[in-house]
Parts: sequence; C-alpha cells; structure tokens
Amino acid sequence: MAKKETVGRTLGVVVSLCLVCAIVVATASVQLRPLQKASKSADIQRNILLVSGYKDVTDVANTFANNIESRVINMDSGEFVDEDPSTFDFEATKYDAKRSVKLAKADDKAGIQRMTTNSPVYFARNEAGKIETIVLPIQGYGLWGIMYGFLALEADGVTVKSINFFKHSETPGLGGEIQNPKWTALWAGKALPLDVVKSGAEGNQHKVDGLSGATLTSHGVDNTVDFWTSDKAFGPFLAKVRKGELN
Repeated sequence: MAKKETVGRTLGVVVSLCLVCAIVVATASVQLRPLQKASKSADIQRNILLVSGYKDVTDVANTFANNIESRVINMDSGEFVDEDPSTFDFEATKYDAKRSVKLAKADDKAGIQRMTTNSPVYFARNEAGKIETIVLPIQGYGLWGIMYGFLALEADGVTVKSINFFKHSETPGLGGEIQNPKWTALWAGKALPLDVVKSGAEGNQHKVDGLSGATLTSHGVDNTVDFWTSDKAFGPFLAKVRKGELN
C-alpha cells in the first residue's frame, strides 16, 4: 500500500507542477501580447521608414508619425476607404474571410493564395506637404516561403525608389541576399513594369539583375512585384496616381 501511495503522490506532484507551469505560461502570454504587438508594429514602421529613405532612425514612433501618412485603399477601385491601417497584420489579415478573397490559381502569380480586399498604403511627404514617396506592402512566395516587403515608388507611381524585404525564410548567403543593400540599391531609378532577369540588366530601365545562385528566389521576387503592380492588386490605385488623381 505504501508503494502505491508513493506513486500516487508522485503523479499528483507532477500533475500539479504541470498545471502551475501551464497557468504561468498562459498568464505570461496574455501579459506579453500587448508588448509583442507593439514591437511588431514598431518593426513595420521602421521598415516603412527605411524604404522611404529614413535611415538610422532612433525614435521610430515619432519619426513615423511626423513623416508618414497611412491610408487604406480598396484594391478593386483604387479609391481611399475609411478604415484603420493599424488593423492590418500582413501575415494574418488575408486569412480573415470577411476581409479577403481567395485568388484563382491563374491570377495568383505571387503564390499567396489569398489577398485582402483593402490594403494600407503609405506616403512620405516633403516639408511643403507634397508626396515624395509611395510605399506599397508586398508579399510573395520565394524558395522556402512567403517573403514580406515594401516597394517604394516616386510620386509619379512609376519610378522605383527602393525595395525592402523585412521578413523571409530564404537561404542565408543566397536567396537571403534580397536584404543585401548592394542588391536593393540596383532597384533605385528603375521603372515599372519591371523584370528581374538573370543578367544583363545594366542600362535597361525596366530590368534588375537577379541574385547570383538564387534563381528561384529571384523568380519569386519578379512574380511578387509583377503581381502587386498589376491590375489584380495595386494597379487601379497606381493608375489614379499616374493620372494625378491622388489627394
């Protein structure tokens, strides 16, 4: 009997410890959630500032608030809509059936499966209040998974200012070079429509050299930019920008 009681007590202690640990983990998760959300938001703002030309920013929140205008557009019409840009999670919102649509396979060049019906866009203005940079959130499948980034255009809606992929799972030293400043610098001054090619892009305004040894990642970037600047995505909005209808 003593042996059985010892085993029972041991199991009881183990179960109690598991319950206590589960409660502690759950409580910590709930308490840390606001901090995690704030950190994620700050990272997004930092990357929008970076692609807009603001480098080595120390006070991200204030710099973003003072220099970047966030708006939401309807993807079909390209018109501004009254929606809070901060409610968009670039990884999760597209899986909300009420805020997104499933893409037909023939239309899903970027390999993202679903797309939000509305999307945030960002504007950097000069001291006179004129738009200098238009920032579009983009995402597309590379070699190993979805690459998340921002494409910055000049105010004409045609000329590329910069591109910045802030999250991906591409191979370090190969596809991971999509974050290499030397490669992203090749995009500055190029013009839409744009193709990522294996080589020979120098001197061609509509081509960018792909990454050496990372053909599939380069192909993924090409498809991503093609999709998001097409009529299936930001095309209607960019058409309005080019006609001078942006206000």
